Amino acid sequence: MYGLKVRIRRVTEPDVYPERVECFMTDYEGQTHFFEDKLTVFSSESNPMIPGDGVIRCTVLREMPLFVEVDTALPDGVESTMGRTVFCVSREDLTEDA
Repeated sequence: MYGLKVRIRRVTEPDVYPERVECFMTDYEGQTHFFEDKLTVFSSESNPMIPGDGVIRCTVLREMPLFVEVDTALPDGVESTMGRTVFCVSREDLTEDA
């Protein structure tokens, strides 16, 4: 399963379980996208560092020489705060062990 690397920025709802957090990533064109969901969507660690690194599981739609197009809708239904799920990202922003 592929994963899109993100940066967990802050806890948005500390009084619920699991906590809700905000994270972000920058796409291939330099645009920053924000996501908000349960911490367990972005990290499998029981007590990750925040701010810290996270991953959104995703599906690779196509591979181009300079970037990869991914969809975060599958398998976990994650979308950006602007409602997007498809992004073009650098190959370095992907991991294969999500």
